[in-house]
Amino acid sequence: MSVSVIIPTHNRAKQIVRSLRSVLAAVAPGDEIIVVNDGSTDNTREILEPYRSLIRWVDGPHRGPGAARNCGIVAARNPLVAFNDSDDEWWPDKLVLQRAFMQARPDVLFCSSDLGSKDRMGTEGHHGLLCWHHDPRSWNEILGPARPYSTIATLPQGRQDFSVHVGSFYETMLRAGYVATQTAIVRREQAGNMFRFGEDIPVYEDYECFVQLARIGQAAYFDCETVWQCDHDGPRLTDANAFDRAGYYIKVLQRTFGADPEFRGRHRNRYRRTLRAEYSTRARYLIRNGQREEARAELRLAEDGPLGYRLLAALPNGVLLVLVDLYQATNKLKKALIVLMNELISVIVPTYNRARSDTR
Repeated sequence: MSVSVIIPTHNRAKQIVRSLRSVLAAVAPGDEIIVVNDGSTDNTREILEPYRSLIRWVDGPHRGPGAARNCGIVAARNPLVAFNDSDDEWWPDKLVLQRAFMQARPDVLFCSSDLGSKDRMGTEGHHGLLCWHHDPRSWNEILGPARPYSTIATLPQGRQDFSVHVGSFYETMLRAGYVATQTAIVRREQAGNMFRFGEDIPVYEDYECFVQLARIGQAAYFDCETVWQCDHDGPRLTDANAFDRAGYYIKVLQRTFGADPEFRGRHRNRYRRTLRAEYSTRARYLIRNGQREEARAELRLAEDGPLGYRLLAALPNGVLLVLVDLYQATNKLKKALIVLMNELISVIVPTYNRARSDTR
C-alpha cells in the first residue's frame, strides 16, 4: 500500500530540511511526499530546491495548518495518508510499521503512536503523548485490550515488540486528544469527507479531524514512539493564550460532539461539564486581566461557573485591590516566618545536639 506524506510549512526554512530528510529515509518506492507551502515569506523555497525532484510542491496563500493539510489531502494520490510537521522528525521505521499493520488490519481506519522529544541541545525525552492528554488510565482502558505487534505483522529489524490497542476513540476523545497528527496514518478513501482539518482555528484543528474520523471508524494505537517532536526557538501555533485556546476548543466541541444528537443524548452531562470548564477558563483569564463584565458573560455561559470566580467577577475595583494587597502581604508574612523558623532551627538543633552529647 502506497503512502502520500503531507508536510505543511510556513516560514520554517531552518527546520524543514531535517523534517524532510527524516521522511525521505522512511518512504518506499511508490510513496509520494507533498510539501504544502502555506504562504512562507522566508527562503523555504530556496532551501528545498535541491529536493524538488523528490517531492511534490504545492504553493498557496497563508491560511493556517488546517487549510494546508486539507490542500495536501486533496492533492494526495495514494490510499494511505500520513503527516509530518515541518519541525519534527520521523523514525526510519515509522512507515514500515504502519504500512504492514494497515495491510493486516483492513478494519482499522487510522492508527497513531506515542512520540519522543528532543530539546534544542538534542537531549531526548520519552512518552511525550502523556504530556498532551494527561490521562492516567492504561491504554487498555482508553482504547482497547493490548496485543503484541508481532502477532499482527512482522517487526522490522532492531525494533522491540510493543503493544497495539484497537478500538473506538470517539467517546473517550471528549476527555482529551489522544492522536498526534505527525504520528498518524489514515485510509484516504474510507475516511471520505470526514478527513478534513478545521480551517478557521489555529489550534485544535487536528483534534477536530480525528474526532470526526473516530466517529466513523476504528482506531489503533501503537504503544511505541515513531516521531521526535523537536523544540526550537521559532514561533509555535500552540502559543495562543488561554482565553483564545478555550474559545477554539469550544468551537470544535460544538461542531463535533455538539452536532451529534445521539452522542448528546447519551452523554449530555459530560458534554455540558466540558463546555462549562472551558467557559470558566475564559472567565478566569478575563478576571485576571480586569475585564470583569466580560468575565460575567462567560460565567453565564458556564452556567454560573465556580463560586470563587463569580465572587471575583462581582467585586468592585477597590475591594479587589484590597484583597490582592492582603494576599501579597500574607505571602510576605509566610516567607518571613519561614526564614525565622529556619534561623531558629539552625540555632536550636546544634544546641540540642550538644546538650544530648553532654548528658551521655
